[in-house]
Amino acid sequence: MNEKTIGALSKFTGISAHTIKYYEKIGMVSAQRQASSNYRSYNVRVCTDLYECIKYRNMGFSLKQTKELLKEADDERLLALLKERNIQLEEEIEQLLQMQQRVTYYEKEIENFDQKIGKWYIEESPAFYFRVQTKGLAYEEQVLQDMNINFIDYSPLCKTVVCLKKEYFEGDFNEFAWGLGVMEDAIPQKDVLETERDLLYVQSKRSFVTYLRMTGKYVSDGSIAQAIREQYRKYSIDKLKTDVFGIRVKITHDEKGNDWNYLKIIVPIIE
Repeated sequence: MNEKTIGALSKFTGISAHTIKYYEKIGMVSAQRQASSNYRSYNVRVCTDLYECIKYRNMGFSLKQTKELLKEADDERLLALLKERNIQLEEEIEQLLQMQQRVTYYEKEIENFDQKIGKWYIEESPAFYFRVQTKGLAYEEQVLQDMNINFIDYSPLCKTVVCLKKEYFEGDFNEFAWGLGVMEDAIPQKDVLETERDLLYVQSKRSFVTYLRMTGKYVSDGSIAQAIREQYRKYSIDKLKTDVFGIRVKITHDEKGNDWNYLKIIVPIIE
């Protein structure tokens, strides 16, 4: 049999009838029309062209490029497109490796987090930049309009941070600010950072560190202040004498729909 119906061709090639129809629609392959029934039929050339299409698609070429390779490209153009695709793949691989590093970093960061909750540590906290984006719960509109560098591009090394002022722990629960914090090592453009407005640099410093799990309006209602005080008393009887930073590491939800915020609390030690 010299020709096949689309169903038979699909079974013969392993290519879905839907794909064959689409390739025909965009002009990559063509069918014969039977005068008596108007059914489409496909000869061996169509079969081999389909194999060529899939070959190029499996190398990641676009449909437009695949059509060019199948219908127009000479030797020089074929080699040029292959070289171009190889460069693209190298870039994609680099991006995937960077993404894998981010996933690995975050996986390690949240690993055993629950075991740390309610305990305190003294450690050297890394330096980070903090972009203040709110005063209390109100947005700082100027900050949203005037940014030379986008911190969110560095997530998960960029995190949601809340700064709790010293006055916050004295009962003024409006004295806090939300924003984005990013580790100093993640930002190569140090000269650009110097031009940023409303940017706070938090130096690397020996700090009191604890981990909390909070839900509800834990900042605006002051419950985070009480939780931090309780943990801090295990370390010192003195009052908190410095601003405190809460770095939100993850959010999860329970069966009741409550969202639980997991925070790393950093209290720089005044020595």
